[in-house]
Amino acid sequence: MQVALLSALLTLLATTPAAADHGGPLREAPMSPLTAALLFAGLALLVGAVVVVAVRVLTKDR
Repeated sequence: MQVALLSALLTLLATTPAAADHGGPLREAPMSPLTAALLFAGLALLVGAVVVVAVRVLTKDR
Protein backbone atom coordinates (compact mmCIF):
# COMPACT_ATOMS: atom_id res chain seq x y z
CA MET A 1 0.00 0.00 0.00
CA GLN A 2 2.72 2.46 0.96
CA VAL A 3 4.88 1.51 -2.01
CA ALA A 4 2.03 2.23 -4.43
CA LEU A 5 1.29 5.57 -2.76
CA LEU A 6 4.95 6.56 -2.79
CA SER A 7 5.24 5.52 -6.44
CA ALA A 8 2.17 7.56 -7.39
CA LEU A 9 3.48 10.64 -5.57
CA LEU A 10 6.91 10.35 -7.19
CA THR A 11 5.28 10.00 -10.61
CA LEU A 12 3.19 13.12 -10.05
CA LEU A 13 6.24 15.08 -8.93
CA ALA A 14 8.43 13.89 -11.80
CA THR A 15 6.03 14.70 -14.60
CA THR A 16 5.99 18.11 -16.22
CA PRO A 17 3.27 19.75 -18.29
CA ALA A 18 3.53 19.11 -22.02
CA ALA A 19 4.51 22.02 -24.21
CA ALA A 20 1.78 21.51 -26.80
CA ASP A 21 1.39 25.11 -27.97
CA HIS A 22 3.62 25.15 -31.03
CA GLY A 23 2.79 28.61 -32.25
CA GLY A 24 3.54 29.59 -35.82
CA PRO A 25 1.08 29.01 -38.67
CA LEU A 26 -0.76 26.24 -36.80
CA ARG A 27 -1.64 28.48 -33.87
CA GLU A 28 -4.83 29.71 -35.51
CA ALA A 29 -6.26 26.64 -37.22
CA PRO A 30 -8.75 27.31 -40.03
CA MET A 31 -11.36 25.02 -38.44
CA SER A 32 -11.89 23.31 -35.13
CA PRO A 33 -10.59 19.77 -34.62
CA LEU A 34 -14.15 18.50 -34.17
CA THR A 35 -15.21 19.98 -37.51
CA ALA A 36 -12.17 18.48 -39.24
CA ALA A 37 -12.84 15.06 -37.68
CA LEU A 38 -16.49 15.09 -38.75
CA LEU A 39 -15.57 16.23 -42.26
CA PHE A 40 -12.95 13.53 -42.79
CA ALA A 41 -15.15 10.84 -41.23
CA GLY A 42 -17.93 11.77 -43.65
CA LEU A 43 -15.53 11.68 -46.58
CA ALA A 44 -14.23 8.26 -45.50
CA LEU A 45 -17.80 6.96 -45.27
CA LEU A 46 -18.56 8.31 -48.74
CA VAL A 47 -15.45 6.68 -50.23
CA GLY A 48 -16.37 3.38 -48.56
CA ALA A 49 -19.87 3.53 -50.02
CA VAL A 50 -18.50 4.25 -53.50
CA VAL A 51 -16.13 1.27 -53.22
CA VAL A 52 -18.98 -1.03 -52.14
CA VAL A 53 -21.17 0.12 -55.03
CA ALA A 54 -18.33 -0.28 -57.53
CA VAL A 55 -17.56 -3.82 -56.32
CA ARG A 56 -21.22 -4.82 -56.49
CA VAL A 57 -21.60 -3.44 -60.01
CA LEU A 58 -18.41 -5.08 -61.27
CA THR A 59 -19.12 -8.49 -59.73
CA LYS A 60 -22.81 -8.71 -60.67
CA ASP A 61 -23.80 -11.92 -62.44
CA ARG A 62 -24.45 -11.31 -66.09
